Formats: sequence, C-alpha cells, structure tokens
Amino acid sequence: MSDAGVAIERRGAASWATIARPRRGNALDGPAIERLIAWARDTGGDPDVRALVLTGRGPAFCAGADMAAGAPLLDDPDALLAYVDRGRDLVRALREAPVPVVAAVNGVAFAGGFELVLAADVVVAARSARLGDRHVRHGVVPGWGATVLLPERVGRRAARLLLSGVDLAADELRTLGVVDLVVDDGDLAARTDELVVELGAADAAAQRRVLPLARGPWNAAAHERERAALGAHLATDEFRAAVRRFVGGD
Repeated sequence: MSDAGVAIERRGAASWATIARPRRGNALDGPAIERLIAWARDTGGDPDVRALVLTGRGPAFCAGADMAAGAPLLDDPDALLAYVDRGRDLVRALREAPVPVVAAVNGVAFAGGFELVLAADVVVAARSARLGDRHVRHGVVPGWGATVLLPERVGRRAARLLLSGVDLAADELRTLGVVDLVVDDGDLAARTDELVVELGAADAAAQRRVLPLARGPWNAAAHERERAALGAHLATDEFRAAVRRFVGGD
C-alpha cells in the first residue's frame, strides 16, 4: 500500500518502505516522516517480519528533509525546530526497531537522507550511489543525528565529511565503514533480498537480544547538543537566507 509519499510492501520476511517522492528527490515532508515512523514502530512488531528495508524510488534514495515544506516556518524558529525534531524521531524509531533495519541505497543520499543511512544496521548501496552530509554546503546544521551517528561509525574521519559537506561514492564509504556492501545497480533489490534471508536464518530470540548491543546506546546528551546548535542556527538571518536561496526564493 502507498500513502503520504511512502509505499510499503511485504517481500518475503522483510517489510520494505520505499520513499516515493521522486520529483522532490525523495525529500521527506511531514506526512512522509510520520508514515515512516509508524512503519518502523508498528511493522517492526510483526513477529513474521525479520527485517525492515528502506529504499527510494527513482534516481534518489533520499535528499533529506523537504526544505520547501519547512520554508513557511522560517519566521517561527520554535515551530521549525519541532518540524525537524520529527526527523530525529524517525531516526530513533529506526535505531530502536525490534528487527534489523537495512538501507538499500539506490541513489543519492544527502543530508537527512544520509542520516537515515547512518541509522540503519546494514547498508547495501548501488555502485552509482553517492552519499554525504551536505548540510553545511547549504547553510544548515544537521538535525537528525549526523554529528552523533557519523562519528560513531568512522571516528575522527567524520570531521572531514561534516565540515566540508563533501559527498562520496559508495565504494569510498564502504572503505570508511559507512556502507557494508556495494553491488551493481541492477542487483540491489536481489542482493538485499538475499541479505534478508541471511538475517532471517538467525534465531529470532537471540537476534533480538544482540540487536541493541550491536547498535550501542542512544547518546541522548550528544543528540541534545546537536539539537541546541541547530535551534540557535534556525533563529539567524544567515539560515533564513540560505533556505530561501535553496528553494529558489530571494
């Protein structure tokens, strides 16, 4: 079934959520975020589902938050921060899902889309995919956990990616430890299906015990520091000007 720009289907032992807003680069607006939160929390509780798979339709995995949808809130920083907070709630829902979460990265994954990748337990990427935290290139501070999740993955090497906003090819990010498997573009769905079978072969009860240990704790203090930095930035003229430039305004 499809709703709010997200198509959900069952494929074998996995529930697949496909972000289906290709004209927006699969950027997420409020309804799409809510749909994905519900999917991660509710579908993950189905005892017959052994994995959640997140992917995108068309040439993009996810270009992040839909800045055009947030633009009407530019003069209300508190409301805009609340809008961004729901993206972080989505990241947390993925991190706390009761089954493994797989990101099947079919195309570009930038900014918030990259943060969704970082929230996944296993990342399979098409060879042509490019990924990166591009927030600073557009005058924005990360809000869905990049400053916490990326250092957890790659240590001090995160600084270059966060401070430059550079994006890298899937093979480069596999070397860094962000991507687990790189496959030919046409093999992405099939290889992800195979991975789901591998995950489903494990004992379900034991896997549920190991899953939170493999993920590590949710670093609430670090996420709150990121949120505070973002909140301060949202109130600046520089931020408002950057968003207007991005969405084609002033």
